[in-house]
Amino acid sequence: MFDEVLRSLLQQLMPLLPVLGPIAVMVVVLAVPMPGRGPRLLQSRDTWRGFKYAARRTVFERAGGRCEAAAFIAWGRCRAPASEADHVFPWSRRGPTVVSNGQALCRAHNRSKSNMRPPWWYVRCLERRRAAYFPAGASVRVLARMSEEDRAARAATPRRARR
Repeated sequence: MFDEVLRSLLQQLMPLLPVLGPIAVMVVVLAVPMPGRGPRLLQSRDTWRGFKYAARRTVFERAGGRCEAAAFIAWGRCRAPASEADHVFPWSRRGPTVVSNGQALCRAHNRSKSNMRPPWWYVRCLERRRAAYFPAGASVRVLARMSEEDRAARAATPRRARR
């Protein structure tokens, strides 16, 4: 019985394979994160959860106080004022709380983003938009890796002050 159902299903799907194959490949390519930009595979979670003080101020200054999210899918820029500093690569998925992994978002875009791991095209479009409004000399590159300076700052901060 099961063999007959499976055979019948395969016979019905065979004419659709030339269409379904490319669609499946396109979905995988669009959903894959950008290699080498996100957190390392065995990277431990950053002890600092939120952007505070100088890091938060830097994220907002680079964005000019406006939301950095796209106005429509990947084009344009949201016109709302930025109210929240957020991780491009989410903290819940081992994205560190560093300026290179920060973005200024309005409340609506931050809530809709949730803890989505950004696909490669999202990161590339964000970097392309940033080139138009970032201060001269500031890096537009999104990188979810801690530098030695960031590690030293976390080690120097007393455990109680990290909360």
